[in-house]
Amino acid sequence: MDEPSGTPDPGAPRGRLGRDGIARSVRSELIARVRRVRGPSEPFADSGGPQDVDGSVGGLTVQPVQEYFISFEDVSTPFHSRTHIGTDYGPLGIGEDTSGDFLALSWAQGKTAGHICVDPAIGGNAGMWHSLSGLADDHDRYLDFAKCYPYVRDEFQPRCVGMTIAAQGIGSLKLELKSLEGGVLWWATEDISTGDQWTRLRFSWSPADLRRVKLLTWVAEPRARLCVSSLRLLIEMPEIPFEQKIFLVSYAKLARSHSLAGGLVSDRADRRVGELDSIVASGLFCLATCAAYKMGMVKAAFAEQVLRKTFAVVSSLPKARGLLPQYVKKRGAKYRTREGTGYSTLGTSLYYHSMLLAAQMLWDGKTLSGLIRGVRRVEFDHLRDDEGYVIAGLKDDGRTPLASTWREWGGETALVLLLEQMVTGDIRRIDVDRSGIVRDGIGYIGEIQSLFYPDFSFDEVDVVTGVNWLDARRALLEEQKRYFARHWPGSPAGALGLYGLSAGDSPAGEGFVANGTGSPGRPEVIHPHYALMSGPLERDPRAVCKVLRAMESCGLIPPWGMVESFTKDLEYLPMLGSLNAAFECISAYHLWARVTGESDQIYEAVDFCGLLREAVKAFYPPNRRW
Repeated sequence: MDEPSGTPDPGAPRGRLGRDGIARSVRSELIARVRRVRGPSEPFADSGGPQDVDGSVGGLTVQPVQEYFISFEDVSTPFHSRTHIGTDYGPLGIGEDTSGDFLALSWAQGKTAGHICVDPAIGGNAGMWHSLSGLADDHDRYLDFAKCYPYVRDEFQPRCVGMTIAAQGIGSLKLELKSLEGGVLWWATEDISTGDQWTRLRFSWSPADLRRVKLLTWVAEPRARLCVSSLRLLIEMPEIPFEQKIFLVSYAKLARSHSLAGGLVSDRADRRVGELDSIVASGLFCLATCAAYKMGMVKAAFAEQVLRKTFAVVSSLPKARGLLPQYVKKRGAKYRTREGTGYSTLGTSLYYHSMLLAAQMLWDGKTLSGLIRGVRRVEFDHLRDDEGYVIAGLKDDGRTPLASTWREWGGETALVLLLEQMVTGDIRRIDVDRSGIVRDGIGYIGEIQSLFYPDFSFDEVDVVTGVNWLDARRALLEEQKRYFARHWPGSPAGALGLYGLSAGDSPAGEGFVANGTGSPGRPEVIHPHYALMSGPLERDPRAVCKVLRAMESCGLIPPWGMVESFTKDLEYLPMLGSLNAAFECISAYHLWARVTGESDQIYEAVDFCGLLREAVKAFYPPNRRW
């Protein structure tokens, strides 16, 4: 997987987050009504913050905005300025129209929670601002509290009906919601006198009055000695079945990284548009949007618009031997290959598989023809090593081959060989791995091919590797399900039956990690996308819904989507990474189809798309099919 890139209650799993820019505080006389309800006083989990609470409040779903797990001043982590919803945040004050004074604010870490405190010795106001959509200086992005999800039809829209804030100390605390222009759309003040005891304050509002909200701010007014440990939105979700909700939140997570104007999907939701856009995630978003259309969540016209815009943008990109760049950056009006990322055979295969299926699902013959022409331009004669194995790709100069090749058993190699079959009409009969064992037991490698093809779930061996993929994948799933109970028996993950040794960013936000059941040592990082990707393997697909409910109860699947990763102790990274979000979304669609018995439109499209159907015959010839 080409560097794939999430979050709950403060008391549920712990994460990592922080700041990347300073917004100005502009006061206004606009005032909306507010109803304030003081939450029950919460005892200490330790001297560092309030005790953990459930992932829901009053029957509503909680979406953390910020839990202050790490210091906003700690620039050693790339997430020092990021919120739980893929945006940025930073310090406010002192006084009017200032950029933020670090001297007035300090961060502290207890045993289970972090929090920010205001120093009353510094005159004036001080607090924190939090963007609710995009970065603070993205002037065209805002959150509609009556329709929280981008692109989704009204009947599937959640509403933001209130918020909570956990605080302690003595003094006056002011909260504001601000517009794109800096005007105050809603405000509330609360006099706090709890000393060192934590309290959770709850506020509600009318979503109809808050349709273009940019910032949520809190300010400790002069002479206040206050600490804040969390901000959470109260989200009223639509009444839909659980398996449908999992798809909905996964799609919403992925959609937050998409730019309708630019036509591509960013590597992460908290990146600036055009800074690091993923070609693979962009193709997968088109497929996910077609699945959402088939489920009635988005309009057909929108799915068509997304497909055609993405196709037009990617078709104009520079290519190397027909391969697509992994990541691009916008320079002026044009996209260029991002330095240091190169051109990937796997990435090219993932993009074309996604787009071919999306075009077929929409019966868009013009786009389908253009995609087929793009596939035919891949020059496999120049993409093999001396032994005949397909190379992983080319460096960013478009000429230098990468040292690694595709020869290990698993879904990545299969997808590259399927692309080769589409281009050349023949997979080279080289000595591919026929073990049926995924390298190190890394979860997604056994499942990635089944995002697109139903064939690898048939109970028969393929003719390329001689492996029964269904048996091999189920064997890996059983290893995964036993892993934490066996290797970390006293851990929360083991007790809850959670699993998912796979690949993505680490819970500390320190970079890409790949772990499996066969990795050295005792890996303890779970990437929950694997639970969804392997879900359709269950003989009763409702079994995985129990695992997903357990994750949700721990705050690992909030309304903004599944967390990126978490440890055996449920410490998590709430990053909104687009690649794993795409895997989650498409896998959630397959799971929904299995649970409900509805037609799986992605798999049906394979049979209607001649190029894909002919390609998969290399693995499963017609006379060997049921």
